[in-house]
Amino acid sequence: MPTPWKTSLTTALFALAFSTSVEAQCPMPDGLDGGPCCTVAPIERTPLLGFDQDSLSICWRDCDVEVVDSCVARWTVPGPYVDADPLDPNAPVVPTCEPRTIRLDLLDPASATLKWRGKLRVQYSRTWVEANAFGEELQVWRYLLNGNLRPLGFGAAAVPCPVPPCAAAFGNRVRYTGYLDYALNCSTGTYEFAWMLNHACDQFDHAPGFPRAGAFHPDRAYTFVGPGAGFAPGPIQPIEFGGGTLEAIRRANLPPAGSSGPITCEFEERIQHGLDPQIEFCPCGFQQGPNQYVRSELSIAGVCGTVVATTGPFPSGFVSMGLGTWTDPARYPGVEALRWNTGEYVYDDGCTGVSRTEVFFGVTTLGGFDARQLLSTPGGEPLPRTFVDQSNSLRGGLTVRNVAYISDHFLNLNY
Repeated sequence: MPTPWKTSLTTALFALAFSTSVEAQCPMPDGLDGGPCCTVAPIERTPLLGFDQDSLSICWRDCDVEVVDSCVARWTVPGPYVDADPLDPNAPVVPTCEPRTIRLDLLDPASATLKWRGKLRVQYSRTWVEANAFGEELQVWRYLLNGNLRPLGFGAAAVPCPVPPCAAAFGNRVRYTGYLDYALNCSTGTYEFAWMLNHACDQFDHAPGFPRAGAFHPDRAYTFVGPGAGFAPGPIQPIEFGGGTLEAIRRANLPPAGSSGPITCEFEERIQHGLDPQIEFCPCGFQQGPNQYVRSELSIAGVCGTVVATTGPFPSGFVSMGLGTWTDPARYPGVEALRWNTGEYVYDDGCTGVSRTEVFFGVTTLGGFDARQLLSTPGGEPLPRTFVDQSNSLRGGLTVRNVAYISDHFLNLNY
């Protein structure tokens, strides 16, 4: 495992090698804005890089922190996407909307013993620009993640924390959802990273009527988060609310179920949207714990005719779970609160005319550095600092819960 000084040296050499090209090419729009409704957007590059990072493992019980442990997250990009850096002219050109895979190893920080391993599906969400505490420009690319992690090297005493009781029932696999941010400093050419993976209580991640349904940990949830430095876990965090016209929704064109083929992006659809909180509550516990969760009504209307709306009472609607706050103003992501989210909505697709009830998973970040849009044309409005990113959960062309999935609808909202 690379030592911190080796990692710092590698970062410094990378900055020296790429500082000239960074100034010329960063920030770089993703090319998904400004096109006609329901048409395919051009292929652009987005980064996918491996890195090591000190991180945290959190067990939640009755909607409150039970145990927090340190770990080292090692992210490895398999071929043909190894070091797919958009600033490297020799890097492979990977279509923005093609799902990619990344391997995550979680190691004990003292012994370097491998504790968890899995491959995650990486689906591009969006990009924007921020100004850090030193006035330097950062370009951020956000991805949504989902997939199975396997606990390794644990004894029986590790259940129910840090190993979820459901693992043994499903081939030692636990489905996680979350996100990964790459933040590129346009002045230095160095990257910073922030990420989260969450396996929620049975209410959400072992929902009845879908694969892996059952009663395993109705009072417990499990989170990995990085960077661990400066992150303060806690269930009570700021919540999402409000409305406006920023940012957009987007669809990907998937091959028909049972077939293979390329996946393409369509241009973003500009929107009006609103998020109206209804109740803060604790749906995961035998005892009434803190109100870690909030349930809200979501409404979206797109300029291409797409309409997204909540269908009824819980579990329908937008639901998010408070996880904690980064507290270091000098490093990405700044002073920023973090929430995992999910949702169930009726999605009336203005491009296909198809209406279906869909389940979404994603992330909310609140705060951080000042941000603005990154468009293909000059300009770009300041972005409110609450970012909500979600994608729908499909398998075989049908809505699914509890297992790994692919997406064709993406929601990018700001409040």
